[in-house]
Amino acid sequence: MIYSPRIIPLLFVLMTSSSSLHSQNNYTEAALFNIGIGSVFSGIGAVINKEPQEKIGDVLFKGMAQGALGGYLVFESKVIAGRIARHENLSYGWPAKFVNSAGTSIIENAASNRNFWEQWNLNIGFNRIEFHTKNRFQIKYRIQPVSFLLTAYTAVQNQFEPNLSLRLGEFVFSGNSYFRSKDKSYRGAAIGTAILLNPEAGGFNYNTIVHEMIHVFQYHDFNVLNTYMNKPLAQFKEGSVFFQKNG
Repeated sequence: MIYSPRIIPLLFVLMTSSSSLHSQNNYTEAALFNIGIGSVFSGIGAVINKEPQEKIGDVLFKGMAQGALGGYLVFESKVIAGRIARHENLSYGWPAKFVNSAGTSIIENAASNRNFWEQWNLNIGFNRIEFHTKNRFQIKYRIQPVSFLLTAYTAVQNQFEPNLSLRLGEFVFSGNSYFRSKDKSYRGAAIGTAILLNPEAGGFNYNTIVHEMIHVFQYHDFNVLNTYMNKPLAQFKEGSVFFQKNG
């Protein structure tokens, strides 16, 4: 599929808008960092997953451009999460999550050498809900095993906080027990996609929630690396008698 150059001015507007919305250097640097990471990871994945008849240059450019767009949305999701502390309002949790999921979905699509709208993923803790829009609409549910195990580990030793979890869209626990908590002085921790708040270190703190929520978003940043195995796994299944009989 020929890549449309119309995305170029859009990306330029998105990249320059970050400096107009936030004049501080740290915001601009964070935006460029997320855009750069999304672009590079997507470009590499797109080349890995390219079809034989496709030109490397076209695939690389399309992947990097779409990845840059996804990276910008990931940055904006972290800005929205920051409003939780700025306004002391947990209602920004879900909007931040939706924007983050949109950004990471675009990056994963780009790295998979797909159009950016073909699959949307919503991560809620260890749960992953996939919305497939190509050809016919489908919804698929998956469990992220590493995230599930880390959440279960956290749940066994600490208290689940259902109200906070519902308001943030993440599994939130309170306590001071996890594998790196020897001094017990930390305010919070992100254990995979589980957020642990320590009530013995100063009580409830909006800044801590934002800090750990952004760590959860950073955890999802690496989901793109799974796409690097798409083509090798597909080739393995094609050559496997077991998958041909049971697939």
